[in-house]
Amino acid sequence: MALKPTKLSMKSVPGQKEMHFLPIVALRSVTSKSGMGVYASSDWLFKGAVFGRDSLEVAEDLIKSRPGLVRKILLTLASLQGLKTNHLNEEEPGKIIHEYRTTILDGKPIDDTSQDIFDTLSEKWGGTDKELAYYGSIDSTPQFLRTLGMYCKDKGESFLKTKIKKRDGHMSTVLESAELATDWLVEKIKTSHSGLLEYERVNPQGIENQVWKDSKEFYVHESGELANHNAPISSIEVQGLAYDGLLSAAEFFPDRAETLRSLAENLRDKTIELLWLPDRKAFGLGTDFDQAGNLRIIKTETANPAALLDTKFFDKIEPEKRQQYLTAIIKNIMSPHFLTDAGIRSRALPAGHLIPYWDYHGSFVTWPKETYDIAKGLRRQGLPLLANQLENRLLNVYFKNRSYPEFIYVDGHGRVLSASKGSNTHGNFTFIDGINTPERIQAWTVSAIIAILNSRFNYKTLALKTPTREGWVKSLEREVLNTIPKVRLYLNPFSLAVRYPTYQYKINKQV
Repeated sequence: MALKPTKLSMKSVPGQKEMHFLPIVALRSVTSKSGMGVYASSDWLFKGAVFGRDSLEVAEDLIKSRPGLVRKILLTLASLQGLKTNHLNEEEPGKIIHEYRTTILDGKPIDDTSQDIFDTLSEKWGGTDKELAYYGSIDSTPQFLRTLGMYCKDKGESFLKTKIKKRDGHMSTVLESAELATDWLVEKIKTSHSGLLEYERVNPQGIENQVWKDSKEFYVHESGELANHNAPISSIEVQGLAYDGLLSAAEFFPDRAETLRSLAENLRDKTIELLWLPDRKAFGLGTDFDQAGNLRIIKTETANPAALLDTKFFDKIEPEKRQQYLTAIIKNIMSPHFLTDAGIRSRALPAGHLIPYWDYHGSFVTWPKETYDIAKGLRRQGLPLLANQLENRLLNVYFKNRSYPEFIYVDGHGRVLSASKGSNTHGNFTFIDGINTPERIQAWTVSAIIAILNSRFNYKTLALKTPTREGWVKSLEREVLNTIPKVRLYLNPFSLAVRYPTYQYKINKQV
C-alpha cells in the first residue's frame, strides 16, 4: 500500500529561525559557486575541497531532486580524471580524482587555515603553488561509472555526448571519460593479486587506506594487528561498487557488454568465495597479505558488508544463496552489535577493544552517510520498515543537534553523545580518548537528510511504495522489527529532548 506523502510543517521543526539549520541553506554552503559541484564540507578541514567519492555520494542522493547539481558533479569529475602515470600524486590514466584543492576558491583566495592544509598536502602529494590534484582512492572510479549510469538512466544517455575540457586543456566527452574509467577498472581487476579490486599506495606519503574508511587503524585483524599496508588490500564494499560500475559500463559500451558482465560476475563470485564466513554466517571486511605474501581474510566485524545491500551484487545469484546472504547481513547489521540511537556503528561493539581509543571509523561512532546507505539498501531489498527505523534515527539527531555532522559519537549503550551544551543535560561529561572532531556540515550528510526529507514530506516526490516482496523478505522484516528498539520520528521539540537527552563529551586528544 502506498504511503501518503505529507508536507512538512516548519512549525513542528525545532530551530527554524536558525537559517544554517535548513537543508537548502546547508546545501548551498557546500555547493561550489564556480560550477565545481560540491565541496566535502563547509567547516574548516575539507572546506573548498572537491572529493571524488563525497561528490558522487551526494550525486546519488540528489539525482531526483537536484539533477542540475548532479550534472555539474559528473562533469567536474570527468574533467579532473587522470591522464598520465604519476607516482607522486598517484594519478593513473582513467582514474577519478580523490581530492582536489586550489588556492583560489570561487574567485577568492582561500583563508589561512585552508592555505596551511593546502601547503602541507601539496608538499606530500606533488601539488603546485596553485593547484593540488591527488588520486589516492580505489573506489571513486567504479562509483563514477555507477553514478553516471544512474544519471543516464534517469536523464538519458545524450549526456554522454557532453563536451568537457580536461586538465591538460584538450577537449573530450563524458563517454570518452567513461571509457577511460572502464579500462582502468578492468585492468585493476585483471591484475589483482587476490582476484578482488585492491588498493596499495605508491607514494610512501600517500593515504594508506584508499577507501572511504581511510583512517590508518580501520583495517585491523581480530588479533589487533593492523592490515599490512605494504601489500595490496581489498575491502568488501568496493567490490559492490565495482560490480555495479562494470554493469553500467556494459550499458555504455554494447560491443564490450558480454565481457564486462562476465568480469562483474567473476568478481562477485570471487568476493563470496573469499569473504563469506559460513561458520559465522557473516561476510568478512576484506583481504590483505602477510609479510610472507600469504593471503589473509580480515574477519573483523564491521558495517561494510551492509553496503552491498544498496548494489546489484546479489540480484542474479541462486535464490537460496541470495536469501542466505541477505538474511545474514540484515540480521547482523540490525543487531545490538551495530544499532544505536544515531544509526549504525562503523565497527561492531564487541570489536571496540581492538583500538585503544575511539577511532573515527570505529565501534563508538556512526556516520550518517553509512547509515543512510544501509537504509537505502534495506529499502532496495524490500524492507522499508527497517529502512524507516534507520532514517528516523538520522532525522531525530538532525533535528536535535541542528547540524549535519561528519560522524557522531555514541557510547556503549548506543546513546548519542553531543559536544554542544544544552539545558537538558544528564550526568557528567564523557571523556573520549580520540583524535578527531567531526566536521559540522558535511556534504554527504546534508544530501542524506535532504533525500530523506524529500521522500517523507515533499508532495512533489513520488509516494513511497512498498515493493513486491518475496514471502521470506516479509517474514525477515517482521522478525527483525520484533528484536530492535523502535524509534519514532519526533517533530515535537519536547518529545525529542526527552527521547534524545544531551550527553556531553570532551575529547582527550591522542597523538
